[in-house]
Amino acid sequence: MDVKELRQLKPEMDLFLDRYAPLFGREETQTHANQYLQGLLLKGERRNVENIAEAIDGCVVRSLQKFVGQARWQDDGVLEELQHHTVQEIGDPDGILNVDETGFPKKGAKSVGVKRQYAGCLGRVDNCQVGVFLNYMTPGSHVLLDRRLFLPEEWAKDAERREEAGVPEDVVFRTKPELALEMVREAEARGVPFRWVGGDSLYGDSPCFVQGIRELDKWYVMDVSASMHVWLTEPEVIPAGAKGAKGRRTTQPHVTTKPIPLSEALTQAPVTVWQRIVVAEGSQGPRTYEYAEIMVWFSEEGLPSGPERLLIRRTLSQKAEIKYQRTNAPKAVGLDTVARVGGSRWSVEEDFQTGKGECGLDEYETRGWVGWHHHTALSMLALWFLMLQRHRLKKKSPR
Repeated sequence: MDVKELRQLKPEMDLFLDRYAPLFGREETQTHANQYLQGLLLKGERRNVENIAEAIDGCVVRSLQKFVGQARWQDDGVLEELQHHTVQEIGDPDGILNVDETGFPKKGAKSVGVKRQYAGCLGRVDNCQVGVFLNYMTPGSHVLLDRRLFLPEEWAKDAERREEAGVPEDVVFRTKPELALEMVREAEARGVPFRWVGGDSLYGDSPCFVQGIRELDKWYVMDVSASMHVWLTEPEVIPAGAKGAKGRRTTQPHVTTKPIPLSEALTQAPVTVWQRIVVAEGSQGPRTYEYAEIMVWFSEEGLPSGPERLLIRRTLSQKAEIKYQRTNAPKAVGLDTVARVGGSRWSVEEDFQTGKGECGLDEYETRGWVGWHHHTALSMLALWFLMLQRHRLKKKSPR
């Protein structure tokens, strides 16, 4: 937004921040939070500390740098309050939590967690940091709820780099699915109401992640890669301790038949009924695909999951593209509902786009652990403020 729009919204922002102000501690720190949030929402040059300080009255560069990179206010506390606020405003028992990651391109090797790794926002491997994010979607609304910085294994093992970047001693290497599951569990513990969890194949292929969601008694719709293996009929599992053919007792449970890859399962299973479903309304019109489904047992570390529905999704183009999704939702839940949940990940992509384009999510220049977490928390707070203002304006506007 421009300066005029920001000034018009200043009373609304002050009222909004009254809820969060105590979490920043001293009055001076609260003032810095207000200034930084204004700077993130103001369009113009790159929204780093120097440019924010120049654009917002009363800002001092060095003080704002300390606020972002060193001050002791708790970003986790801010995001916990954001989650409570979200529940109050848009909470829904049938809400969807989507997990996804985005990259932050960086130069050099000093920024915490940076390495050459795949960044979905770039569509290639590049020198970047990667954050795993949690998005919450309910009818007509969606927002980013939480995030974790992915710390590559070589970073986690490098004591010198950890100390220089200020990585806390209790932080250990976690895979992206482990980080995502941690956020889902925390959201559930904090009372965020949701029924569904969605994610791409990085998470759908992960036994750790899908088993964790099942333990929470939630339903998921996850993309899976064609290399995933399944059984088309329930396989026999020989328990640990059973006698084998040579009279020896087995030490681990094992299955008597081998699973087959999804690409092969598609040719063996009778997939004859295709249903055309609109999964979302896109900027270019309805997003429509054809779906079919079969019951399968996924191989999770060599053992079968419970029976799940395998969704086969194909495009309507002349050269149809096939994608696969898995869901543990019961058959009573219609295919159209499951397909729309599986298609809801556009909302987290839109949150990334808005967060970066309008709230400076990727425009920080701090290198350390504290700075990354402080900046991203404030950017997510700015995104939530924007979403609330859009809802307020919609209520005021005539039909």
